[in-house]
Amino acid sequence: MNEFNGHLSEGKCSRIPAIRNSQFAIRNLLLWAEVLLYAGAMAAYIWFLMPLKPSMFRWYHVLAGVVLAAAPVGLNLLHGDNRRDSGIRLDNLGASAREVVIATVILAGGIVAIGLAAGGFHWVSPRRFGDITLVYLGWGFCQQYLLQSFSLRRLRQAQAPRWCAVIAAACVFGLIHAPNWYLVAGTTLAGAVWCGLFLRNANIITLGLAHATLAVLLYHAWPIAWLHGMTIGQMYLEKLRQAGIQ
Repeated sequence: MNEFNGHLSEGKCSRIPAIRNSQFAIRNLLLWAEVLLYAGAMAAYIWFLMPLKPSMFRWYHVLAGVVLAAAPVGLNLLHGDNRRDSGIRLDNLGASAREVVIATVILAGGIVAIGLAAGGFHWVSPRRFGDITLVYLGWGFCQQYLLQSFSLRRLRQAQAPRWCAVIAAACVFGLIHAPNWYLVAGTTLAGAVWCGLFLRNANIITLGLAHATLAVLLYHAWPIAWLHGMTIGQMYLEKLRQAGIQ
């Protein structure tokens, strides 16, 4: 009898690691699903809701915007992420800034070189320049929160290796800008660089400023025929139709 009970105990113990491994696998799949489902919701908003009316202040735009803004913040809080985890911090500002400035100068050099080679540099009125800069200052921080504090951290929590999490987060970030393929390429490359920097020094203040700087430079450096005002989704296709390209 004791021997039989011993075999039962051994059987139960041997099943515990398998059960735990299964639980971890399910948890990791759910964490990946969070990122992909959110990206799908964002893409649906860009493709199907934004083009309905030119104004961003229709009630359904506001409602969708609130949901899309609140979801990643709520999920981060649910997973126990704090302000420091999300990169909203000042203690590593100097360390992050040193690396981000170097990366930004290199990326800016690439943007300028391509812009000069393509003859794309164009200028706007001072008022328009100010409007664009203000938009990207705010939007840069928001996008970095979604890219780093939500997507990249969630993939790392799903036990994805650093390189895998960086590539996956950057590709998802870039593909959101489809079908503006010039913008997809640029944001995927920059996104991978930003993710690598975030893993070294988690700070979205410096990355948000870098994002805004490069976005404003890109807007003015690359040909209008490539970016069409940095539009994406249906709005980009509409710009192509207006230009007689499609």
